[in-house]
Amino acid sequence: MTKVFDNVNRNRYYGKRIGDTVKLSASFSPINNTIAEVVEYGFMDNNRIYVKLENGETIKWTAEHCDIIKKVEDK
Repeated sequence: MTKVFDNVNRNRYYGKRIGDTVKLSASFSPINNTIAEVVEYGFMDNNRIYVKLENGETIKWTAEHCDIIKKVEDK
């Protein structure tokens, strides 16, 4: 049986887990301070995540450039 990677120990992707609510924090971006939900991990890149914005759009983002607002286990 293959175990699905869920980053339960938060030791990859800068501590982000799928389901976390985050605030995008890259001052160089026009969507800085936007609230989003982590929906997927980047393949072969420990600093790439995919987030779903409030308007439903999913975009790739740098895990290092977002702050956790609410952890998935606290929802």
